[in-house]
Amino acid sequence: MSSRCHVRFQREAFVVDAEFTIPEKGVLGIFGDSGSGKTTLLRCLAGLEKDVRGRIEVNGDIWLDENNNLSCQQRNIAYVFQEGRLFPHLTVEKNLQYGASRSSADNMVSGDSIDRVHLLELLNIGHLLNRYPHQLSGGEKQRVAIARALLKKPQMLLLDEPLASLDKKRKQEILPYLEILHEELHIPMIYVSHDLDEMLRFCDHMLVLEEGRSKFSGNIHDALISPESSLATVENAAVVLEGSVSRQEKDFDISTVHTVNGNQFQVPGLMPIGKRVRLIVFASDVSMTLNRATESSILNIIEGRVSAVLDKRGGRVLVQLDCNQDSLLSLISNKSFQLLQLAVDKKIYIQVKAVVTKGS
Repeated sequence: MSSRCHVRFQREAFVVDAEFTIPEKGVLGIFGDSGSGKTTLLRCLAGLEKDVRGRIEVNGDIWLDENNNLSCQQRNIAYVFQEGRLFPHLTVEKNLQYGASRSSADNMVSGDSIDRVHLLELLNIGHLLNRYPHQLSGGEKQRVAIARALLKKPQMLLLDEPLASLDKKRKQEILPYLEILHEELHIPMIYVSHDLDEMLRFCDHMLVLEEGRSKFSGNIHDALISPESSLATVENAAVVLEGSVSRQEKDFDISTVHTVNGNQFQVPGLMPIGKRVRLIVFASDVSMTLNRATESSILNIIEGRVSAVLDKRGGRVLVQLDCNQDSLLSLISNKSFQLLQLAVDKKIYIQVKAVVTKGS
């Protein structure tokens, strides 16, 4: 069951007016440029802003309507800020105890939450319990902040650009832990960022904001290819495919991933058979031929057809391709487009030069 939200908030001349749904499980990404209203919207959901109008219904409970406006405490959410906001005078252990002390028996049935031991293991923070925040790296602080938030046993986890204050190395450290939580958590996560790469790694649904208003609301796949979404541009052109590992080739250090629609991709690295993975395919890594290449260094060649021409400018053409219900994008020159005489429904062979894999 999805939760429906309509939020309207105005501070002086700036207005946030967004309508969207929150999935029962999974990650909703709120994406937009700086100043688009991402954090303001998150604060409205959390009950941290006054004078909010609209309707917020979560799991059948009314958080906001013309007669109700539940407080932050009554909404039972956990909020992770950019800086983590750990208590500097308390050890990691004491910070975690504070989070647990804010939960109540009514918050959530035990079967829906992650127990403390498992959480420490998932976030790899068990060895940090006796340290103080000033003894932690930026990535460690954020992992502790997330654990503290989850020990409250919330019915929703809000993350407000949790990687924004980290350098590239620290970001790469913490992203795998967020991917693990994506699979393990049985509550909705709402993730705010202006970094598309972060969104591609683990968001299932997207809300795209532009000047305070929802430009697009839907699943991550549609967000990247739908003409209504501002993400479906030449600069961002990519698709996300879900699949699982079906084969290993140890001699070549290659794994084969089958998508849910039956297409297969060979990707670098050995991964466990059955492991669920997310494939990210950038349009710039996809080319087309009219005949299947028989001698090629490209391993992933799939039969398909042209389903749409999405963008055509600056000497480049962004083409949407269909291969057994999986959508791919290809960014080619206008000259190549003309030479191949491409048109909607034309049969082609899709060559995928590179695939980025993210573990679920």
